[in-house]
Amino acid sequence: MSQPVSSSTSKWRYRYLVAAIVFFAYSIQYLDRVKTTVLVPLISQSLQLSYSDVGNAMFLLMIFYGPTQILSGFLCDRFGPKKVLVFSLVTWSLFTIYMAYMQNVTEWYIRNALFGIFVGTEFVPSARLIARWFPKRERAQAQGVLSWSWIITPAWAPILTTFLASYFNDWRPVFVWLGLFGLVPLVIVMLLIYDRPEQVRWLSDSEVKESYADELESGILKDAGIKREHLAQEAKKAQIPLRNILLNKSFIAVVLSYLACQMTFWGIVTWSPSYLSEVFKFKLTAMGAWASIYFAAGVIGAFLSSRISDKLFNGRRRPMIILSFLGTFPFILLLALARPGISHMGLMLILAGAGFFANMIWGPILAWPADVFSPEMYGRALGFVTGVAYFGAAFAPLIMSRLIVKTTTGVSYTYAWTFIAICAIAGLIAASIVKDRQDVVQGNVSMSN
Repeated sequence: MSQPVSSSTSKWRYRYLVAAIVFFAYSIQYLDRVKTTVLVPLISQSLQLSYSDVGNAMFLLMIFYGPTQILSGFLCDRFGPKKVLVFSLVTWSLFTIYMAYMQNVTEWYIRNALFGIFVGTEFVPSARLIARWFPKRERAQAQGVLSWSWIITPAWAPILTTFLASYFNDWRPVFVWLGLFGLVPLVIVMLLIYDRPEQVRWLSDSEVKESYADELESGILKDAGIKREHLAQEAKKAQIPLRNILLNKSFIAVVLSYLACQMTFWGIVTWSPSYLSEVFKFKLTAMGAWASIYFAAGVIGAFLSSRISDKLFNGRRRPMIILSFLGTFPFILLLALARPGISHMGLMLILAGAGFFANMIWGPILAWPADVFSPEMYGRALGFVTGVAYFGAAFAPLIMSRLIVKTTTGVSYTYAWTFIAICAIAGLIAASIVKDRQDVVQGNVSMSN
C-alpha cells in the first residue's frame, strides 16, 4: 500500500474554487424552490390555489425530480458532470421564467412537473464534482459547503424575494429577473469548471495527486507511475458492480436515512412560511425574516458537523448522521406544540434548534458513498440515494397539506409537524444501521454485509 499523500505547503487549491463555483451555481438554482414557497400565499391568491393544490404541485415536482436523479448519476459517470450541470443551468433559467406566465392551476401543475424532470439534473453533477476533486480528509467539509447552497439560500432568499415582490407589487417579475440571473453561473461553470483535476493543465502534479489520495493510499494507483492521461482509466479499477452497492445493507440504511432527512427538509421548506404567516400572523416581509432563522442556524450546524466528521472523527460519518436526527426530533415536536401566544424568543429558539440539528446531516451523508465505494462510482451511487429520497420526499408536502386543519380560531399545523417529527425518528433508526468505511472489512465493502 502506498504512503499517505502529503499536502504541499501552499494553502490554496484549485479544488476550493471548484467548490465555491458549485456552491454559487446551486445556490442560484435553489432560488426557484425557495422563492416559490415563500410566494405561495401570493401565488395561491392570484391563481386561486387551495392547500391541496400547493401540496399536489410540490408532489409533482418531487415525484419527477427523484427518478431524474438516477438518470443524471449515470450521465455524470458516462459523459462527465460538467455537461450535465450546464444542461441543468440552462433549463433552470427557462422554467423559472416560464413560472411568471402561469394563469391557472393546470399550468401550475404542468410547470412543476416539467421543472422536476429537467432541473432534476442539478444536484448529482454538483456533488459528483466534489467527490472527485476532494480527498476523504476534506470531502465532508466540501459537501458541507455544497449543502450551504440549500441552507444559506433559504436564509437570504425569503428577504430578497419578499422585497422584490413588494417593490414590483406583483410576484411574476420576481421569476423573470431571477431566471435571467441564472446566466451568470452558467458562464462561470462553462469557463472554469473541469470534470477532473488532471484536465487543468496548470495544476501541479502534487495537487492533482491530492485529489486521488484515496486511490493512492489504497494502492489502486501507484505513486511512482502516475500519469495524467492514465489517471481516469486507472482510478476506474476501483469500480465494483452496481448490484453489489444496491444490496449493501449500509447503503440501504443511507438511502433510508437520506429519505427521512429529505422528507423533513421539504416539509419544513414548503410549509414553514405559511405556518408563520397563518399561525403567528406575520406580515410578508416579517415572515421572510422569521423563515430565515431555521436556515441561518443550519449553516452553523452543517459547518460544525462536516468539520467534526472529517477532523475529529477522522472520516467517520455515522455519529453525526445519528446526532442530526436525535437533535431534530424534539425541536420539530416543539413546533407542533407551539401556539400563537408563545414569546418571540421561544419561537426563535425552536426554529434555530430545528435548523441547527436538521442540517447537520448533509456533509457526512453526502460524503459516505465516495468514502465506502469510490468517487468513480459516486454518480450512480448518489443517483440512487437521491432518486429514492426525492421520490419519497414528494409525499411529505402532500401529506402535510392534508394534515393542516382549519379551526374556529385559526389554522392548526400540529398534526403536520408531528408527521415530520415521526420522519426524524424513522431516520434515526435507519442511521443506527449505517457502517462507516473504517467499520467494514476492506475486502467485503462491495458485499451486501
